[in-house]
Amino acid sequence: MKWAIYRIHYGIDYINESINSIIHDVDKVFIFYSLKPWIEKKSLIYKGKKIPFPENPEKILDYLQSKFKKNKKIIIKNYECNTPLNQFGKLYDLACLIEKTKPNYTLFMEPDMIFGSYQLRCLKFELYIKFWIPFIVTKQIEIWKYDKSSKIKNSFRIPLRKRRIGPVLWKNDRNTNGIVTGLGGGSLDKKNNFSFLVKTLNMGFSFNKETMYYKHLLSIVFSNIIGDSEPDEYWYDNKWIGWNNAMQDLEITKGSQHFIKNAYKYIIPNKYYKFF
Repeated sequence: MKWAIYRIHYGIDYINESINSIIHDVDKVFIFYSLKPWIEKKSLIYKGKKIPFPENPEKILDYLQSKFKKNKKIIIKNYECNTPLNQFGKLYDLACLIEKTKPNYTLFMEPDMIFGSYQLRCLKFELYIKFWIPFIVTKQIEIWKYDKSSKIKNSFRIPLRKRRIGPVLWKNDRNTNGIVTGLGGGSLDKKNNFSFLVKTLNMGFSFNKETMYYKHLLSIVFSNIIGDSEPDEYWYDNKWIGWNNAMQDLEITKGSQHFIKNAYKYIIPNKYYKFF
């Protein structure tokens, strides 16, 4: 039995494509959505000015119910928390409580991640033959400012970030003490073992501009509190909204902008594009 578990705080632009890319290779899909961010404040300082704390521009629950409520494979539940630490571990425990059983495999997913055709099966096979590891992580092809309404495969991507964690597949009988995760779907205290066979698309830099602005402001508020890197507050205006294909140093983290040197042309392969 195979489950997929999603967590959603924002970013529903590509969740339909994401779920379509795995739905035939899992037995259950759990979508745990949050209506509140990890950290809430009345206001924040942004570019030298005090502004109200932002409201999520997305109607997450309405969208999920309109798209997925009739699918018997998909379970939609609200879940609120104040830290990403072990969030996936807690969601796994909650899913087991709901179903009163445990799966053989569990896939931890974000709503902006898209598999290619048959890639989840391939990832499962790779984890199966690597009997000494408890979970496996995909590397990510991060697409930059893609507009899916264009209906074309031509896009831009940023260079591969080798330690960037994508979807994580766990084999549950190799985790007798349960699953405890870090800030993402990987283990809190074990080495991340990356797949040699599978890469997934990450569309997190391709949200609509309202959602991207909301995401940017939230990162300014909670980055230090949750132990994440401090963002450059001018990144949204200067590097995302104002981007052109000659621009360099695109990383959002303050002082580390050079870690993403540029975005270059990329044609989305058919194995991914078929889900758009």
